Amino acid sequence: MRLILLTVFVSLTAVAAHADPADDARSATAACLSAVIDGAPVGDIEEGPIMIRRGKDPVSCTVTVSDGEPVVVRDAVMTAISRRAELFRPTRARWDPQGFATREAFCNLSLRRNLSVVVSTAKPGLQPVLVATVFEATKRDGRCDRDEGVQTLEEKEPASATGAPPIQELTPKPSRAKKRLIPRLPWPWSGRDKQ
Repeated sequence: MRLILLTVFVSLTAVAAHADPADDARSATAACLSAVIDGAPVGDIEEGPIMIRRGKDPVSCTVTVSDGEPVVVRDAVMTAISRRAELFRPTRARWDPQGFATREAFCNLSLRRNLSVVVSTAKPGLQPVLVATVFEATKRDGRCDRDEGVQTLEEKEPASATGAPPIQELTPKPSRAKKRLIPRLPWPWSGRDKQ
């Protein structure tokens, strides 16, 4: 009888020693933030319910969590984001969840760098439970500071064979062509008329 109790105790201890998906998600998000912001050496990882994928254009890092309670996992990810010195704040624009329960985008204070985090949380019972993408853009997205209505994310890659969601990033705003009020005239000293 003692042997049975000892076996049950050891197996319960082993289960308790396994990290909680929310803690894993917090750690993975902190690692992604450090990779993009600080240049920490974080590569592609797949360990238990956590998957980290690095992107190059733009520089990005995506955490996909496939286990846990969505609200609890989201809170853990938000803890990792709020601990950063960049002071991430929600964008003024709202985001269409597109199959997720919620989608939120966060931008850092407008200083020298243009960092963003997009957090998509699943509906209960669906997978992936959460997808968080950290990326750095070349210029600040206007939607960080202005409400431009409901926004959507553009899919950049097809879903992988493992069922992971496609990597997503903020949809670039359409560029407006600048009109010149005064047409450019050839000047005699520019050398354009020489043959």
